[in-house]
Amino acid sequence: ERRPGGECDRGTEVRFSQKRLPSESAATAVATLLPLLLPILCSAQQLTPAEALDRYLARAGGPQPAPSDSVFSVQIEASMPALHKQGGMTGLKLVSYTGQVVYRGLRFTGDKLVKTAVIARFLSNDMNPAVRTADVAVSRQNYGFTYNKSSDYNGLTAYVFLLKPRRKRVGLFRGELWLTTDTGTPLRLWGDLVKSPSIFIRSFRFVHDYQTAAECSQPLRLMLTIHTRIAGTVDMVVWQQSAADSPESIGSGESGSQFPQGGQTPK
Repeated sequence: ERRPGGECDRGTEVRFSQKRLPSESAATAVATLLPLLLPILCSAQQLTPAEALDRYLARAGGPQPAPSDSVFSVQIEASMPALHKQGGMTGLKLVSYTGQVVYRGLRFTGDKLVKTAVIARFLSNDMNPAVRTADVAVSRQNYGFTYNKSSDYNGLTAYVFLLKPRRKRVGLFRGELWLTTDTGTPLRLWGDLVKSPSIFIRSFRFVHDYQTAAECSQPLRLMLTIHTRIAGTVDMVVWQQSAADSPESIGSGESGSQFPQGGQTPK
């Protein structure tokens, strides 16, 4: 489907605008968060809330190399409502067992500004993340964890923990962590950054949903809502699914690719 005011770009090359926009600072913030949001975690055991949190923190405390290379189909939808701009992308995301990320077969639709200032910068930061540091890790060093309740998440029972950063630092956030009650693997991680990464950004919220299969948790959906001082709100949704599970969507370039639905967005 062709978007109003935009054309379909069937090339695989990602080009970047040289003009600095608030979205560039937003992309930098995303790069800081990506290493925390994207690990694939596996486990199998009936756990108490405290045990589930311990298990999650133990796995998330270091790099999580995959046993082999992985291929994912990716669909991104982004918009800048105040500017009446929107765009989308489909393609393949290749992740090596060492964690290196490469995108292939990218196809863009929509407005060029969204492509270059939002989506392309997101891809660039995903492929070349900022230096990974324990300063922003989801750990007891950086956060206080308080068990809040158990809640339903797409038919699963989840332990919900409140996260409160111990200091106000760029990259840290206040939010919630949802873990499965039987394995301690993540179902959802969401929050609001406690310190703006740029003078151009008023607020930054992310919501990351996971899917569980064969006692593993894999990234499924990342939602970003960024309020900027110049360009207004920037919204982006990133769907990621194993390419083997959705062969019809690989390289199709269609905005209607079928991706499963995640949980409800936090209010």
